[in-house]
Amino acid sequence: MIEHKDLYDILITLEIPVAYDHFESNKEVSIPFLVYREVTPNTFRADDLTYHQFFNYELELVTEKKEVAIERQIEGLLTENKIPYDKLDEVWDNEERIYHNFYEI
Repeated sequence: MIEHKDLYDILITLEIPVAYDHFESNKEVSIPFLVYREVTPNTFRADDLTYHQFFNYELELVTEKKEVAIERQIEGLLTENKIPYDKLDEVWDNEERIYHNFYEI
């Protein structure tokens, strides 16, 4: 299990803007950037008690074009830090003209 702060410290080594869930609306952010957010945790429960929660995170890479080098950099960074991941989806937003690449860890 990885904590928010530890994950952030790992992701900022990518040298692109990184934020939890979103950037402040008054902050101008250049593309590419990465946001991460907590998703539904897995819990271990027994006898009407929750003993442990395993937090999962979704990473969202936003780019203007297909950025294979950044995707491989993210995947290598996760592997190097022994963080298991799944690449979930790649979505083209035609209205905003950007790609969204999603990973779950």
